[in-house]
Order: sequence, then C-alpha cells, then structure tokens
Amino acid sequence: MPDMVPFHSIVFSSQAAEDAASSPDLRDVFHDLCLDKVFTAAYGAFLPREKPAYYVADRVDDEAPYRAQVLLLLQSLFGTPLHDAEEVRYRQAALQDLQQASVNKGMQAFQEGMRQMRASLRRSEKAYNAIEGQRWFLDAVRIYGQTLDALHHMLASAELHSQALRALREHVAALVTSAEQQARGQETQALIDALAKLRYAVRIDGTTVSVLQDPQEPDYSATIADFFSRFRQGEVKDYRVQFTPSSGLNPVEGQILDRVAMLNPEVFGGLARFCEAQKGFADARLLRLDRELAWYLCWIDYTRCFERAGLTICMPELTTDPGQIDVAQAFDMALAWSCLDKQQPVVCNDVKLQGQERMIVVTGPNHGGKTTLARTFGQLHHLGSLGLTIGARSAALLLCDQIFTHFERVEDISNQRGKLQDDLVRMHRILAAATSRSLVLMNEIFSSTTLDDALWLARRIMAKLSAIGSVCVFVTFLDELYAFDAHTVSMVGTVDVNDPTIRTFKVVRRAADGKSYALALAQKFGVTRQQLLERIPA
Repeated sequence: MPDMVPFHSIVFSSQAAEDAASSPDLRDVFHDLCLDKVFTAAYGAFLPREKPAYYVADRVDDEAPYRAQVLLLLQSLFGTPLHDAEEVRYRQAALQDLQQASVNKGMQAFQEGMRQMRASLRRSEKAYNAIEGQRWFLDAVRIYGQTLDALHHMLASAELHSQALRALREHVAALVTSAEQQARGQETQALIDALAKLRYAVRIDGTTVSVLQDPQEPDYSATIADFFSRFRQGEVKDYRVQFTPSSGLNPVEGQILDRVAMLNPEVFGGLARFCEAQKGFADARLLRLDRELAWYLCWIDYTRCFERAGLTICMPELTTDPGQIDVAQAFDMALAWSCLDKQQPVVCNDVKLQGQERMIVVTGPNHGGKTTLARTFGQLHHLGSLGLTIGARSAALLLCDQIFTHFERVEDISNQRGKLQDDLVRMHRILAAATSRSLVLMNEIFSSTTLDDALWLARRIMAKLSAIGSVCVFVTFLDELYAFDAHTVSMVGTVDVNDPTIRTFKVVRRAADGKSYALALAQKFGVTRQQLLERIPA
C-alpha cells in the first residue's frame, strides 16, 4: 500500500476495505473458543455498569452513551475477521506503533482531551441559561484545539512506521495548519480574553439585585484582607465554599449573567455568533479515532498483564498456505486470565503443520488439555485475523476464510432431535460450507453412539475434510484415527512419568498409545475392583 494514502481510519485502510468486511454468525465459535470471555477481559471497561444500590446525588454517568457507542464498535470489530492479508498487516503495524510508550501515552492524552471536550459539550447542552451554555461550548472548542495541537506535536516527534499513523499524522498536520482551524483558534482565544476582561458591579438592596457597569472602584476585599492580616495568629479554618461548575448557574446567577450581557452586547453577541458558526467544529475522523483507539489501547493493556506474568505475546505471521502453520509456546488466553487471577501456572504448547499435513488428531487421558489445545488453536487464528497480538512466543497462522467449531452441546429438547442426529446435522452444515482455507475444530463428537458407529462416522467425516483440504483439529477418544491418512498427524496429552494420575497438560506430537489411564484414576480414588471388594463386607 502506498504511504501517502489519505487517512480514513486506524482499523480500516479505506472505505472500500471497510465495506468489504462482513460479520458472520460466530456465536457458537465464540462460545466454544471462550472468545466471549477474552472480549470481556480485554474490553470490559465499556460494558454496561451496574447502577448503585442507592441514589447518589451528582453521580450521573454522563459517559454511558459514549461507552455504549464504543462497545458496539468493539463488538463489531471483534466479530469481523479480516480475509485480506494487507488489511491484517495494516492493523498489525498500527498496533506496533501504538505499543511505543510515547505514542501510547500521547494517544491516552488525546482520549482524555476528547473526554473533557465531551463533558463541556454536555454542560453546554444541559445549561438552563443560554449564555452559560455558550460559554461551555466555547470551552469545548478551546479544549479541542489544545488536544489537536498536542496530538500534532506528539505525532510529529514520533518514529512511526505504520500506514495508519503516518496518514493520521499528515491528516492532523493539515487540520492544525488549515486556515479554518487557525481562525477558529484565534477567535476562541479572543473571546476568552474578552470575557475575562469584563468587569461589573452587583448592588443588592433587600430583594432587589441590580447589575451595573464597572464603577472603576478598587477591590475592597483585597484592601480589607490586607488590613486585618496583622491580626492573624496562624492558620484558621477556611469557611469558603468550593464552587462546582458542573452544578450550573442558579436562577439568580443566570439573571445576573443576562444583565451583564445586556451591558456588553458586543462581546456576548460575538459569543453567540461564534457558537452558531462553529456547530460541528470537531473533525469527524478525529471523533472516530477517539472511539477506535480503544480497540488497540485496551488490547495492549490486556496483553501486558500476561507479559508481566512471564508469558510471551507475539504478532503472528499470516499465510494462505495451510502447510506452513507453526506455533510455539501458545496458550489459551481465557484460561490463562483465570489462572493469573488465581496465581496458577499456565501451560503452553506447540502446534505445527507442514507440507501436506492438514489434520491433527488429539488423543490422551481425560482432563489432560486436549480441548484446551483445540480452543487455543482456534483463538490464535481468530485473533490473528483481527490484526491483534496473540498468546504465543511465535506463530505462523493460516488466514482462514471461516472457522467452524463442533463442540459437545447439551441436548436441546426443542428441536425434537436426538443427540446423535443433532451432531450429524451440525456436522453436515460444516462440511457443506468448509473450503481449503477453512479451520474446523471438533471436540469429542459422536460420544452418544457405539464405538463402532462412532469410528465409522468419524472416518467418513475425516475423509470428506481431507478431500476438501480444510485444516482440522479433532479431539477424540478414538485412538484408531491417529493415522487416518497421509494428511493426518497425531498429538497426545501427557501425564506425569511417576504418577499417571497427574496431568501435565502438555500435548505433544507423537503416535497415540491407546492409554486412557482410567485404572490409575480409579486406584487414586479407591474404586478399583480389588479396593471395592476390600471395603464391602463379605
């Protein structure tokens, strides 16, 4: 892609690329691969917050609508895998630039500036007094200008490599130097200075409040304070009340302001004209940038939690060749997040497919990490297709056109199908849609039928997937499938060499050994035949 393409977005290189992205129905995939948990852990700050159990005055959650907008954007991005390698690299490069400490800090400052701008705009909209609202609007324009300048200086001094941020730098530079922004900034400061110079007098006589032109009298408050300073004998309690701008003007203050405006029609007339002319002053692409930054910054914060725990995070290489998949020290992010919370160790595994290898048959003892391996493999491919970093030391992944999962489901009585029929219906849909660039993950299917029937069905399905050429991970209790054909490789969950009841959760590449270690488990829990006979009286 050329370097000087006009800036569109930090998540899509162009409008055409954005229009080409589509969101498939990934509800089953998200559930089976625990991607919903990954999303919640990474982007949970934007999920709806519970209301307090009691009413708290002046605690309105004004940012809730903004967070709802960002949440919809994040959900859409997380559920829309990319199929264009150039678009994936566009995001990867942007993420790498944003990992730089100075750029990351500068973007967070930009977000804070935009938050303050939104706060001033909300106060402007909520103000009962029109002039008060105009003053808050002026403040919002001022904050926007300062935020824009700070962003410009940060980007100008940063060493950027991504097309996204380099194009953003050019866009921001053009905004800052534009005649429109220059004039806006000058007029904003001129109005602020003019308002700051206004002086007036308030005369209170009983219930009558009069607003007068500045009589050019000295500040008697300062004179009195200076006179009585000689009697001060140390620090005393400060009885002054802190003014809270967010509370707004009360009716009396509002009427005083209206009369000050009547005494200074030129200044306040200019303020009104400015507010009317500057509606929609913020650049649409910067407003979008503010929302899209959460996609990267939250993910960076999320993955750094793993790095602080000693786990490795990498930027995967995406390929269209299914015979070049190579993953080292990968882990399940959803499971690892839970382990970090419980301060438990995280086990990492390697997966590799070379040449004509397409299918991985995973066997071994129950609760030995087989399903976790399949889930990890799926997570890596989905997150990689989003342009995000993944949980692994290094990874070369397939840029899939689709990911399919067939994990065990609780029997649904509403569809009037038995479990076996339901498995077959779901599998038929997968086989009808899968291509040579698809990833298919199957976990313990056909467990509801006999061993012979399960073997016959599994072989038919594997033959079909082999003919299609899909990349497949098949977690199964059917050891006979480990050497199905030349496209099949075997991986086995391992146990401790000294105690077969202890699972290592390491899944290694080797031929299936047919051991389920059920007897060792039975012995551990005291339910072997001999143990039961010893416990049951004759």
